[in-house]
Amino acid sequence: MMAKAKFKFTTIIQRFLPLAIKQGGLSAHQIAMLKLISICKTAALGGHKERCDQCIFSKVHFNSCGNRNCPNCQGINKEKWIYDRQFDLLPVKYFHAVFTVPEQLRVLFLYNKVSLYKLLSSSAQQTMLQFGKDPRQKMMAKIGGISILHTWNQRLEYHPHLHMIVPAGGVNKKGQWVNSRGKDNFLFHVKALSIVFKSKFMEGVHKLFMNGDLNLPPDWNVNKYYKCKNVLYKLSWNVYAKRAFGGPEQVLEYLARYTHKIAISNYRILAISDTHVTFRYADRKAKKISTRTVTGEEFIKLFARHILPKGFVKIRHFGFLASRVKRKYLSQARKCLNAPTPPPKAKLTSRQFLILTTGKDPYQCPCCEKGEMVVIKIIPAIRGSPCKIPMRFLAADRKVSLS
Repeated sequence: MMAKAKFKFTTIIQRFLPLAIKQGGLSAHQIAMLKLISICKTAALGGHKERCDQCIFSKVHFNSCGNRNCPNCQGINKEKWIYDRQFDLLPVKYFHAVFTVPEQLRVLFLYNKVSLYKLLSSSAQQTMLQFGKDPRQKMMAKIGGISILHTWNQRLEYHPHLHMIVPAGGVNKKGQWVNSRGKDNFLFHVKALSIVFKSKFMEGVHKLFMNGDLNLPPDWNVNKYYKCKNVLYKLSWNVYAKRAFGGPEQVLEYLARYTHKIAISNYRILAISDTHVTFRYADRKAKKISTRTVTGEEFIKLFARHILPKGFVKIRHFGFLASRVKRKYLSQARKCLNAPTPPPKAKLTSRQFLILTTGKDPYQCPCCEKGEMVVIKIIPAIRGSPCKIPMRFLAADRKVSLS
């Protein structure tokens, strides 16, 4: 069992956000999200008091913020998403690919997050789809996959890149499953993938520039843009692709590491002083665990860079796994692979889902372990909060006895 985190990210926000706002550099959206995370599971968001129907034990439960950037709120969302994906698995090899852009592009990403995040995703997906239909790869089939955007490295620095999970094969025009011709840990040649990905991405960037839709940094002009463009074409871009799984069973475990992950968890925070924050990170070059200490306001700004734009979708399905066509293609693939059709996905309440996946009833009394916790009082959210307070409603399967 994982030890309880000693320090909380919410403490850092509460302590250092006012100074970070005063220094400037944070957008209105970032400030709103940080303020919402800072009051997660506090009286500001309201909650309820509950009591066991078998013993006298009672407790107060404050609502969570539900924000996708919050370290406290991703557990149940991640588990539900992973549970849903088991109905899409095929009995084939799966590969893990990572598409990374050169560091020279990162400043452009900071000023064009929505457009360049979308371009990163579409360029990587189109590259994989093109290779699936390339006669030289001997597949000539529509491949599919799941792409997941990440924007950080272990040091919390800005590092946009895309993780992708891809089955080793696809469905051709005849509705037949075609396995990839690569053996063992080989899907497509990574150098060839890099060249095509670079071409597609840079073509998209230049199109945005020519249409006047690319925001240049304040210290850039047209000449500097073209100079950077020429440098980027000469660089070798990094695309990583290798077989990462022993089979479909390992896919879900692997996905869990990436899908709802945020820039930093509470467990990596080692110390919070009146002025600084210390956290640990994996130094992959040195192959050791190191620590980094920064001022509290710098830590806030480092984290804020990884808050996604409002409404942006970070997890995308493409090819034969795209939502609008996956039922048809998965049915064809399973028929060719002699794989059983999974049973219909049951609609589960949160309580039923947690019992199914963890074996624990979230409404069971933690004291006597026999009774059920009954809601006896509603605690309203505190009005006048500095951010929009999400509405919270009790689940339909909760026992309620309000006085």
